[in-house]
Amino acid sequence: MAFFPLEHKPTRADFGVLLRLAGPLVLIQVGTMLMGVVDTVMVGRVSPAALASVALGNMYFFAVSIFGMGVLFALDPIIAQALGARDELAVRRGLQRGLVLSLGLTVPITLVLLTAGPVLELVNQPAEVIPDAAGYVYRNALSVWPFYVFVVLRQTLQAHHRVLPIVVTIALANLVNAVLNYAWIYGNFAAFPRSA
Repeated sequence: MAFFPLEHKPTRADFGVLLRLAGPLVLIQVGTMLMGVVDTVMVGRVSPAALASVALGNMYFFAVSIFGMGVLFALDPIIAQALGARDELAVRRGLQRGLVLSLGLTVPITLVLLTAGPVLELVNQPAEVIPDAAGYVYRNALSVWPFYVFVVLRQTLQAHHRVLPIVVTIALANLVNAVLNYAWIYGNFAAFPRSA
């Protein structure tokens, strides 16, 4: 097998450009995953059964919703190619179609999420954790469309090399998630009865 020499050898400047783009993208990915981790850590103080329920529910939610994310990731090359061609109409069209597609994906994904209870029973999960795990999935099903819209906007902004708004959004989402967890899990605000 023959290897072709690189015409352009990577330099420190190339590494710096790559790091400036990839660093925030790594933070965004970690921030997205952190939402479920924060749920799991905070409920872990309640009981082992509550921890098992949230961990199982988070795993089920992610396993189902990742399908829609994968479909929406197809926007990356579409929008990047349109930007490279300086075709603003194609960029806008890609964004619009991505938003419509996000809504179209939400319906079947949500329907699959609503089968969490029976599916978890079918795969022989512990009976004592299924109701709370399914409840976790059902509550999170409300976030599918907003999350998919976030994915579409994230892909579009990434293609434009504008990642700061995405980093700020995911940081704020994690903060809101932690505050709401604190309220609902532990019942720490009068308007929120303890749910765990």
